[in-house]
Amino acid sequence: MNVPFLLTAIVATGAVSLHVYTFEVWIWPKLREVGFPPTPFGGPYVTMGLYRVVWHFFTVSLLGTILFMLFFAFNDLVPYVNLIAYILIVYWISITLVIFIVGALNLRPGESYIRTLLKAFQWTLPLTMSILIFWGTRR
Repeated sequence: MNVPFLLTAIVATGAVSLHVYTFEVWIWPKLREVGFPPTPFGGPYVTMGLYRVVWHFFTVSLLGTILFMLFFAFNDLVPYVNLIAYILIVYWISITLVIFIVGALNLRPGESYIRTLLKAFQWTLPLTMSILIFWGTRR
């Protein structure tokens, strides 16, 4: 059994749970149609739906990572496991970098970048997953 891959699946399960809960409980119920413009695809409610779909693309990425990591953790017969793992590492490090960049671009004058990153700790999850996956490739 590849313990680091199993740990990655556990971290990703926590991340996907937090991700879905955050949107469905904290964000979605508070959104109102008046805050969204109509688009060529439809009215404000359609724009809200597009926002929800885009949010859950990330959910699908996490679920895919969970499935891969669980499969790889308990199965040594798959060729090219490390290649797929390296692709996942690059993907999740890229997500982490995007979080850092978007966080920096959204700062208002006088706001602390470090304080913002500590308050919005979600970046630690894809970074932790990347480290665990890398550790799993070393076995």
